[in-house]
Amino acid sequence: MKIAIFGIGAIGGYIAGRLTNAGEEVSLISRGETLNVIRNSGLTIHTENNNYNVNPIHITDDPKEIGIVDTIIICVKADAVEIASEMIKPLIDKNTIIVQTQNGLTASQRIGQILGKEKVLEGICHFGAQVISPGVVRGMANNPKLTIAETDNEKTKRLLSLQSTLNNAGFNAVVPENFQVDQWAKLMAVSALGSTGAITRSNSPVWRQIPSVVEMWVKNMEETRAVAKSLNIDVPYQEIQDRIDNLPQGVGSTSMHRDIANGRPSEIEHQIGTIVRIGKENNVSIPVNTFIYNALLPLEKLARGEITE
Repeated sequence: MKIAIFGIGAIGGYIAGRLTNAGEEVSLISRGETLNVIRNSGLTIHTENNNYNVNPIHITDDPKEIGIVDTIIICVKADAVEIASEMIKPLIDKNTIIVQTQNGLTASQRIGQILGKEKVLEGICHFGAQVISPGVVRGMANNPKLTIAETDNEKTKRLLSLQSTLNNAGFNAVVPENFQVDQWAKLMAVSALGSTGAITRSNSPVWRQIPSVVEMWVKNMEETRAVAKSLNIDVPYQEIQDRIDNLPQGVGSTSMHRDIANGRPSEIEHQIGTIVRIGKENNVSIPVNTFIYNALLPLEKLARGEITE
């Protein structure tokens, strides 16, 4: 399968490395130092089991150099999907599919508005990855899980073909019965972990030692579950219990938390901001999410230059 991956950070780099190592024809779209390192030295992947170095078919900042591909996986942050969608137009013909991997709820719709909704597949990454240095990525799971789906939950030939390709590369690619339940479960988990870390200025190994903070984190998830329920999306409570049982004892942070902590623009509007807006529209009581969102909003606006100190 001819695959292009747009955005070679932690997630994009890890997906690219596994697919290339499995023998797929993978092209990468990147920029800056990451582009230069991979062009000169290849892409290096560290896993719990082994390390390896691969050389993609193309590594470029100009998609026109790649040509038409079968599948495009967009691995940029949620704010950048419109830019990515415009840039990948030279890679697309009538049979090309586009997989979104962004946090939040709106990426597939926004991509579809530019490139055609019939081309878009939903995607969720359930694994962690870390950029050690440009062109060097560490995967945080032995059996990294990816959920993929058609927007209408149909099990199409193209979807099952992609599932097979991903599984062959060592992913645990899952096609759910109802993608929207999985999507809200992921949003619930990543938003609660990231916003709790950002508001307490600490990773979960620190704040998990304080029962009242853990209680706030759980309430955060319960509120998000209630917001999903207002849309007739029933996220099982077991999803919350699983997070409680598996609260990270290691690094325990998310990209949103790290961005806010370092004064960078974050995905706050695509995570907790989305939850707050939908909750208000549907008259759902969400005091924890509302307070945390409003407390973090000045930091976000400062990072974006929308307000001044």
